[in-house]
Amino acid sequence: MFDAKHPVIKVAGYIIVGFFVLIIIISFGMPDFLSRMGLDQNTVAKVNGEVIGYMDFIRYRDTHMFGKTDDQKQQQRMIIERMIQEKLLVQLAKKEGIIVTKKEIKSVIHNRFSDDTGSFNESLFKNFLDRFHMGVSDYYKYVEDEVYAGKLQNLLLAGISVSPWEIVTDYRIQNSKIKIQFAFLSNAELAKRYANDIAVTDEEIDAELKKNPKELKDPKTDRQRIKEKLANAKLERIKQQLSKNINDLALAGRSFAEAQMVLKGAVSYSNEFKPGDLVRERDDKGRILYPIQESGIFQSDLFTLRQGVTSRLIPGFDGLYIFTPVVRVIPGVQVPEKDKQSLEQNLFYAKANALYISLLTRLFEKSKIIRNQKFEM
Repeated sequence: MFDAKHPVIKVAGYIIVGFFVLIIIISFGMPDFLSRMGLDQNTVAKVNGEVIGYMDFIRYRDTHMFGKTDDQKQQQRMIIERMIQEKLLVQLAKKEGIIVTKKEIKSVIHNRFSDDTGSFNESLFKNFLDRFHMGVSDYYKYVEDEVYAGKLQNLLLAGISVSPWEIVTDYRIQNSKIKIQFAFLSNAELAKRYANDIAVTDEEIDAELKKNPKELKDPKTDRQRIKEKLANAKLERIKQQLSKNINDLALAGRSFAEAQMVLKGAVSYSNEFKPGDLVRERDDKGRILYPIQESGIFQSDLFTLRQGVTSRLIPGFDGLYIFTPVVRVIPGVQVPEKDKQSLEQNLFYAKANALYISLLTRLFEKSKIIRNQKFEM
């Protein structure tokens, strides 16, 4: 489906190049130690020895028609990073043995500056060159690099495919609806509830200090530190017992209500979410339930746990959780015909983006890039 002339490929190229400029700036935009080496004002950057000059920058900026922005310096950095990025891709294309012929370059130029009859419009071409301060050889080189990058892109994208099963999986994820009820007992509330059970006596502190003389570090703080250590150990044993009691209920398929009678936490509901979405309390503006979302228990039990049945106990950094699904709508494996093409294209874009991130990351890591810190428009 995705041949070199397919409109998806053409659009994907523009999306990919533009999409990663900010990622590259964030990841690699800070100059390395080589950037401190002196470069003349007419040199914007060097990429593996190839110079990006002042006029290259001007032409690139003007021909790509970057809009006005309040932060000119940031835009300048973005343009330079994009030029570096494209220079790396052209260098890779040449390294991989991709060939661009004069006939191909002339064909591109002819097509771009043809009139309605298909004849080459020399006046239009000349006006373009004058407007952007280019000679014929300058534009010839510009088109040559463009064709190199396009051929490399087509080569890379030709290896990307989307299977029917991936389309089905993506459709089911995108159209799923999940909501959970959960109970939460904070560490502070747990300690307060079992304050008598975790109380530490002077005798216990003395015994610990005698048992572990290495604990003697500062007479002013030793006893309080040991007291907190012993109290935390007691609290941890209480947590373990709660975990065992609730996990036994979960394994027996007992209800969320029964587990909540053991935990006695605050009960609430999540937002409605899809697999992979952030799980928040109540709605899409509520706090993110990281301990639940990142739990292996949640990830493994969410799609198998019957509604109303309790999960196992989830220990979080802020306290203890249990949950049960209250809404779980998962579509079947039949994807409507009207949705297949858009799903396939979106998956294709996602794979292409991932491929380009990986490729550009490797190129930046292995390349010698010198940016002129003093270059400023």
